[in-house]
Amino acid sequence: MLRPRIVILGAGFGGMYVAKRFKRLAKKGLIELTIINRTNYFLFTPLLHEVATGGLNPRNVAEPIREVFAGTPVRVVQAAVESIDTEKRIVTVSAHNETTEIPYDYLVIATGAETNYYGIPGASEHTLPLKNLADAARIRSEIIDAFEHAVLAQSEEERRELLSFAIVGGGATGVELAAELSDFVQGMIKRYYRKTHCAPSEPGHCRSEEAAITLIHTGKELLEMFVPSLRKASERRLIKSGVVLRLGSTVTEVMPDGLRLADGTFVIASTTVWTAGVKAIVPRFAGEQPALSGSRLIVDEFFRLQGHERIFALGDAAGYVDTHAFKKDSKNTRPVPMLAQAAVLETKIVTANILASIRRKPLFTFQYKPKGAMVSVGQWFAIGEIYSLHIAGWFTWWLWRTVYLFKFASWQKRIRIMIEWTLDIFFPRDITKLM
Repeated sequence: MLRPRIVILGAGFGGMYVAKRFKRLAKKGLIELTIINRTNYFLFTPLLHEVATGGLNPRNVAEPIREVFAGTPVRVVQAAVESIDTEKRIVTVSAHNETTEIPYDYLVIATGAETNYYGIPGASEHTLPLKNLADAARIRSEIIDAFEHAVLAQSEEERRELLSFAIVGGGATGVELAAELSDFVQGMIKRYYRKTHCAPSEPGHCRSEEAAITLIHTGKELLEMFVPSLRKASERRLIKSGVVLRLGSTVTEVMPDGLRLADGTFVIASTTVWTAGVKAIVPRFAGEQPALSGSRLIVDEFFRLQGHERIFALGDAAGYVDTHAFKKDSKNTRPVPMLAQAAVLETKIVTANILASIRRKPLFTFQYKPKGAMVSVGQWFAIGEIYSLHIAGWFTWWLWRTVYLFKFASWQKRIRIMIEWTLDIFFPRDITKLM
């Protein structure tokens, strides 16, 4: 096949890393490479919680796709995927009220995931997700607005209600957001609102104890993927930061002014952020829809879509069951977790299998071997597991930032973030409203 056309849907970790692995071949003119994405940038989602809490400028967690592939013939299409025609090998996209057909020889589906509200009444209407830049900007603005409204409150009770924040979900995103939100809120009170007359009718100030941050989680412990000692370390750190933990609690309904739990408890919250789970984004297919496992596309041991030798899926969109793990334990049928790390590891095998398919060579299977995980729990503290090593403290926090820093493609972006992180140590967080 001369110059096979490879089309990638999505520019998250999976799609971008596949494209970067094909970059050299595209530059040599051996393949035609097209990336289709709703935005014109790659978003570094693991740092969105810092954007939401004034720690990072939104531009610093986004890299323009065209900049990453500047000087190459890689085609970048900013559009929404409407449908995939597997018989004609065509992807139909829409942008600016027009549709366009893009042909492919090999297709990579890396469309990522969206927030999962699990059908809980009021959750989608009355909570804020944290999946993209607009979400982070909205959360930041809501927090700042809450304080601006609080200074006009007529009573301490009203002030406390306005300054009540809730986060649903005790995974990595929820824990990192809760810790950063505590730092953000306490920093604002100390610098800007402590001597402010919060109530026009009575002199006073916004006291730190008036702000409440509640983290709600269905599990009995946070961060179940870590060993118990690290889970406890993160819980102690959050409690020390003033975060109220409601573990073993299930949200049954969300209202504009708070949440109802399964035990009947009502948690007051003027602002609620939902980080309790995600579900795969699966594009629509013309004709028969592919099989799903949960919300994810079922793929074979080579990451090919069932019944389609020229369509590959990876990352959050793919429900890949590790064949090596399954052979050791036939009960182990859980798909590889929906993590950025997993998506990046999968890109190597997907790239290799597409090239093997083009060359009509044997394909490769994938064994998921996580390198570890780290979670920041506020400034100067993080927990981590690196293979069999369990660490926590300021060094882990520094290591966590260093690892994330070098996952950005350009040195320009790394330097910008490094400068901003350094300034955060000496200066207050930015309280400029973004929306």
